[in-house]
Amino acid sequence: MLNLAVAFAVAFAAPDTVPPAPAGAALAEPAIVVLRQPALPIVALRLSLLADDPPGYAGAGHLMQHLLLPRLEERVARVGGRVQAIRTSDAVVYTVVGPAAELDYLAETLRGVLRAPAAGTGELLAAAAAVAQERSAEREIAPQYVRAALRARLFPADLPAAGTDAAMARLNTARLDEVWAAMYRPERVSIVAVGDVEIAGVRRAFRDVPAAAGEGVAPLADTVRAFAADTPQATRGWFGRGWNAPGADPAALTVTARLLRNHLRRRMTRSAVDVEHWWTHHGQGLALVVATADSLVPVARRTVEGSLAGLRDNLDERLVRDAAASVRREMLFFARTPERMADVLGAFSDRGEEAGSAQRFYAAVARVTEDDVRAVLELLLAAQPAVVEVPAQRLNRR
Repeated sequence: MLNLAVAFAVAFAAPDTVPPAPAGAALAEPAIVVLRQPALPIVALRLSLLADDPPGYAGAGHLMQHLLLPRLEERVARVGGRVQAIRTSDAVVYTVVGPAAELDYLAETLRGVLRAPAAGTGELLAAAAAVAQERSAEREIAPQYVRAALRARLFPADLPAAGTDAAMARLNTARLDEVWAAMYRPERVSIVAVGDVEIAGVRRAFRDVPAAAGEGVAPLADTVRAFAADTPQATRGWFGRGWNAPGADPAALTVTARLLRNHLRRRMTRSAVDVEHWWTHHGQGLALVVATADSLVPVARRTVEGSLAGLRDNLDERLVRDAAASVRREMLFFARTPERMADVLGAFSDRGEEAGSAQRFYAAVARVTEDDVRAVLELLLAAQPAVVEVPAQRLNRR
């Protein structure tokens, strides 16, 4: 484990950052974090705009991603690069990976996503249809449905990335430049660069980002239809439990999630079990999702309902150390490429964490103790869980 810790510490060692503005100063430029990895002549550039769709226009950021992505892909492909565009709970994110020698070109291409897209009616309708399809897909199959329903209960302000039906109807007729003006500020942009580049070059490449564009559209209300109205069909019984965990230590909550997953998988060998630590600017929570045969649903439900107390009663320091080591190995494996490392650094940045937070979190996981986990379990046991269930489809037989 020492070698893993050293490797991760070296990977994250002293990332360069743009010095913060003096207290009280008005920010007018993006935050920049650079991690130099000169072993390969490539760079991963991750640009994120903090997720803040105008009230009443949920899904606006993701709609604009659909409009901007084709041109972004075409331009980056000219230098042999690739593009990824995602919408997280925290940000609208674009990542390009290409030759480090083309830093200025890749940065210029990325700066283009910081302006409202110019789209014709046909392009807008096609993009809106694609987003609507994503919105429906989130509810069509049980695993996604359970997670989406838990998210809606734990974090009501975290609207779906693909927006709502009412919001998309407004976006179809709204002026995109006005919608963009309500979303964009230079200080809401974060840039992470990982690869064979230095901070001076990255700062130079992103020195001319667009200025804020004005007030934008007036706020309206967003609503999301109730999940119970469109429960998907499933061949197994699915159920989820979710707990809000405000104030919990993030490292301890991550280790607790791993311990609870291990605890349940040992006891539910005929079921699929996932336990996840959800952590965004909306808050923190623990989400548990189980799929099991219809005949096993009653006993599986009882096992899940007693799982927190069962883990607490069987906890020891060795289990905590093993779970923490497992989490750290997984983090290290995930961050093995420049774009994945940029994702790790960027996720902390998008939540408002300062540079170096990812490395500190990695180190904090190793320090989690049995007492820390017990404190998290007591917090969860005192909370009222969110409950989502999808029954198995009943087949009629003659």
